[in-house]
Amino acid sequence: MIAEIRKRMLVWDSPVFFTHWLLAICFLGAILTQESEKFRLVHVTMGYTMLGIIGFRVIWGFIGSKYARFTTIKPRFLRVRENIQAILSGNKEFSIGLNAVGFVAAYLLMGLVLLVSATGYLVFNEIGPELISEIHELVGNLIIAVVVVHVGSIVLNVMYQRLQKTNGEVAKNVGVLAQRARPYKWVTIIILLVVIYFWGIQFKIW
Repeated sequence: MIAEIRKRMLVWDSPVFFTHWLLAICFLGAILTQESEKFRLVHVTMGYTMLGIIGFRVIWGFIGSKYARFTTIKPRFLRVRENIQAILSGNKEFSIGLNAVGFVAAYLLMGLVLLVSATGYLVFNEIGPELISEIHELVGNLIIAVVVVHVGSIVLNVMYQRLQKTNGEVAKNVGVLAQRARPYKWVTIIILLVVIYFWGIQFKIW
């Protein structure tokens, strides 16, 4: 199943793939350090990094490769109901990248990460009322819930494809699209260098 999920992710360009997993790592790091005063700087740094990732993703949504652009939002939102009905009824369904439900969850995550990062900045700098701290914690819990939906929808979609015995067709289609996609690996390298430089400043390595 893991191999099949990876094949479906081949349509992502290099920057989207990298920032997706970097965002996941940063969120996990932020969750693990949220109650620790000792690792508060780590928590804050992960939050700032997530904010930067979302900022990049917004820009990339206008200038990136086909499946990274915001032009795919409207068609996929319109397919949410159709996608759910297809899964429940057992009709064959094939979506490049993420299915419609997972797609909605992904963009909802982007909005929530933006909100949790913004409120985290206010809390860290002691700006605003105590309510902001409560909102920050609430949004963090919401993100966990949406992550479960996001990952669950992907796993269910892959299982669905296996039950329909269309794995060969899916892998073939994804492979063709992956060959046409522009990888933009140089953009990924720039992002990595910027993140390393930022972390170095935060942790006073240089």
